[in-house]
Amino acid sequence: MGETSFAFKTEKVLDIIAVLTVPYIFLFSILYNYGYFSEIFLYSLPVLLILWLCVCICNRKKIVFPKIYRFLVMVAIIVVSTSTLSTYIYIRKREMYNIEWTYFVYTDAAVLIIAMLVCMCRKKKFALGLRLISTFVLATGVWGYFDYVIKYLGYIETDPRFAKAFRPYSIYQNPIPGGQIILMFLWIPFWMGKNRTSRKDNIINAVIRVIVYVPFIVLTRSRSILIGLVFVTAVWVIINRKAISDAWNNLSAKRKRIVASILGVATFVVVSGAIILIAPRFEDLKNTESYIVRTNYMKYTLEQVADSSILRILFGHGSGSCKDMIVDSPYFVEPYNICDNAYMSMLYEWGIIAIIAVIVIDIFAFKTLTRFISEKSITVYCAYAVIACVFPIFFYEAQMWLMVGTLMAIVVAGGVDNEIKA
Repeated sequence: MGETSFAFKTEKVLDIIAVLTVPYIFLFSILYNYGYFSEIFLYSLPVLLILWLCVCICNRKKIVFPKIYRFLVMVAIIVVSTSTLSTYIYIRKREMYNIEWTYFVYTDAAVLIIAMLVCMCRKKKFALGLRLISTFVLATGVWGYFDYVIKYLGYIETDPRFAKAFRPYSIYQNPIPGGQIILMFLWIPFWMGKNRTSRKDNIINAVIRVIVYVPFIVLTRSRSILIGLVFVTAVWVIINRKAISDAWNNLSAKRKRIVASILGVATFVVVSGAIILIAPRFEDLKNTESYIVRTNYMKYTLEQVADSSILRILFGHGSGSCKDMIVDSPYFVEPYNICDNAYMSMLYEWGIIAIIAVIVIDIFAFKTLTRFISEKSITVYCAYAVIACVFPIFFYEAQMWLMVGTLMAIVVAGGVDNEIKA
C-alpha cells in the first residue's frame, strides 16, 4: 500500500514538473537574453535532460519513440560532437574570439531533446505547458501595445522622426524576434482554465489571438515576419479549404452577411495598415544597405563553404565560427557582424547535415498538417508554428536570440511527433 502511494505521489510530482518544464525553459531563455540567471539556466538544462531521460527509460515499454525523433537525436549528437571538436581546434589555434556563441549549439540541442522526452512521456502535460506559455505571450502582446504607446508619446516630443520609425517589441528586445514569437503563438491556443474546450471556446480563443497578434505583427513592420504570416496563413487556408467551405455553406444568409462584413472590415484595416506601415520598407529594396549586406554575406558564406573540405561541408566549421568568418570577410560592414541569415549560419557552422535536418523537419510538419486536417491537437498547433518559421529565419540570426531558438526547438518537438497520441 505504501509503495503504491509513493508511486502515485511520484507520478503527480512528475506531472507537475512536466507542465512546468517548457514554460521554465522559455521564461529563463528570455531572462538569459537580458543577461539574468544565465548560469542557473545553463546548468539546469543538463539536470532536466537527465531527469526526463531517466523517466523515459523507466517507462520505455509504455512510450512511443518516433522515427523522426531518432533522426533528430542522431543529428543533434553529430552536430554537438563535431562542433565541440571544431571549437576546441579553433581555440587551441587561437583563431576563435567569440567563445560565448558556442553555448547555443548545446542549449538548442538540450532543449530539443528535453522537449521530445517530455512529449513522449507526458504529451498532455507538454500541451498544457505550451498553453501556459501562450497565455503569457498573450499578456506580453497586450502589454506591447501599452509599451508602444507610452514610448511613442515620449519620443514624439523629443525626436518625431524616431517616433514614427519606432516599432513595438514588448519584452522581447527587438521587433523581429518579438514578431516571430508572436507569429508562432498565433497558432497555439492559450489556457482557458479548462481541461476540455468546446468548439465555441476554440473560436473565441482563436479570435482573441488574431485580434491581439496580427496588428502587433503589422506594427513591427518586419518584412520577414509579414512574409511568414502570409505564407503560414496561405498554408492554413489551402489545407482547411474544405472545412472553411463547409462552414460557410452551413451558415444562414443573415450570418453570412455578418461574417462577410466583419471579415471585410478586418481585412481592410489589416491590409491598409500593412500598406501604410510595411509597403514603404519594400520600396527600392535592392538599393538598401540591409539588402546589399545580406546578399554579399550570403554569397561570401556560400563561397567559403564551397571552398571547404568535404568534412567541413558535411559537418560545418563549429558553433560560433560564423561570426569570425563574417568579420574577416571583405564585405564586412559595421554593425552587421553576423550572417543575418539563420540558414547560412547553420550551413557554415553545422554543415549540410543541419540543413537536411531542417528540410526533414519542415516536411514532417507539413505531413502532420495534411494527416490531421480536422484534429485540434497540440501537434497540429506546433506544426503550424514550425511552418511559420520557414521564411522569417532566412532574414535574421535566430540562433543569437536564445528565446527564439529554444522556442523553435520546443515547437519542433511538438509538431513532428505525429506517432504520439496526446
